[in-house]
Amino acid sequence: MSDAIEVSRFIKSVWWLVLLRGIFAIVLGILAFIWPVATAVAFVWVFGIYAIADGVVNIMQAIARRKEDPSWGWLLTIGVVGLIAGILVLIFPFAAGALALLVLLWIIAMWAIVGGIFGIPAAAALSNGGAKVYGIVLSVLSIVFGVILAIMLIGNPARAGIALIYVLGAYAILAGVVLIVIAFQARAAANTVLKGA
Repeated sequence: MSDAIEVSRFIKSVWWLVLLRGIFAIVLGILAFIWPVATAVAFVWVFGIYAIADGVVNIMQAIARRKEDPSWGWLLTIGVVGLIAGILVLIFPFAAGALALLVLLWIIAMWAIVGGIFGIPAAAALSNGGAKVYGIVLSVLSIVFGVILAIMLIGNPARAGIALIYVLGAYAILAGVVLIVIAFQARAAANTVLKGA
């Protein structure tokens, strides 16, 4: 059995995990635009849960790919960073009021920047050209989101909370669309390889 067939079978068995991440991100983004105030209140919890789920999925994918992908460590790092960020957010959701929100927003900004930075080499290591491009785009979006949030926090921390909801909504929708496209392209590529085998 060739490596391409093994990888294609693996992709076909896990492509839906990427699809779920994309759908969840789009739903989060839409809610941010529909109910910004309620989303602001629930944001800490939603982000914490999302970061943990995203981290666990990335860790699972990294562990599953460790034998056939020499760059699996990048994906593992992204997963660990997301998991730690999510746990910290859920442990300290209301601690010290505004100060905690400010700290949590900085954690989110750093998570997005670090996740994006580590995501670029992970995406560049992919063999599929389309998935590689979309993975790099998603990583760049993550970096841009983190940088915009950091600039907002430096410039006017009081407005950063609500403005963050709209930025998060836009980012989540864009990232969700990219993840859904990647999921369907990966599934299609795996089906093509398996049908040709």
